[in-house]
Amino acid sequence: MERIVIVSTNNNPDYYFYSPYIKKAWNSLGWKVCVMIAGDVSSKDIFADYEIRVPNIEGLRSETLAQASRLYAANYFNDNQILMTSDMDLLPLKNYWNPEHDKITNYGHDLTDYTFLPMGYTAMNVENWKKVMKLNGSDSWKRLEEDAKELGDPYKPDWETWWNFDWKLLTMRLKDFDVTKILRGRRPGSCFALGRIDRGDSMQIPNETLIDAHCENNNVQHPEKLAKFLSIFETVYGKL
Repeated sequence: MERIVIVSTNNNPDYYFYSPYIKKAWNSLGWKVCVMIAGDVSSKDIFADYEIRVPNIEGLRSETLAQASRLYAANYFNDNQILMTSDMDLLPLKNYWNPEHDKITNYGHDLTDYTFLPMGYTAMNVENWKKVMKLNGSDSWKRLEEDAKELGDPYKPDWETWWNFDWKLLTMRLKDFDVTKILRGRRPGSCFALGRIDRGDSMQIPNETLIDAHCENNNVQHPEKLAKFLSIFETVYGKL
């Protein structure tokens, strides 16, 4: 049974910079990696087991196409494969994700104060993804456009509204399904996920079992930021 992590990027180098590191990390944990690509990113900058190009859709930002496309990847895979959404800037540090094949599993619902089911991480087999996203027999990108128009959020000028379209849609689609929620917990006295190195905390390493790292997403190759990231990555996975 093949397990595949679905991440995405547009032509922002602060995201696709992580591509080779994400691939090595997830592969080391027994997952393959599929990158959804929106925009004119060269394949030489993408490291993936699977690569899916997302076409332009009039009126939708490339950020929205990259983010939301992860929800529609199921049309490109077989029903018995497991797909799990993640982010290009989320680096796994431990073999934490072990969803059961026939269940829908979401990790970290508590981190959104139980408002949204987060995109990082939701896992289910392809057959269930098609049911959840109403993909059976439909074109992925027409379906995305229909969903965008149904909610309307991606067309709004307010950043927080259009930026949250993907996980708002995911939460709405999953409300009628039985979801196994794996709660993460927060580091005592903070807003940060238990076991997470977080850019909001200047990538400080907490004194606890590490699960993942929420990496920098702005000017990520600045010498100080890059040195911190490489130290974290190479401690777990060695040099690229």
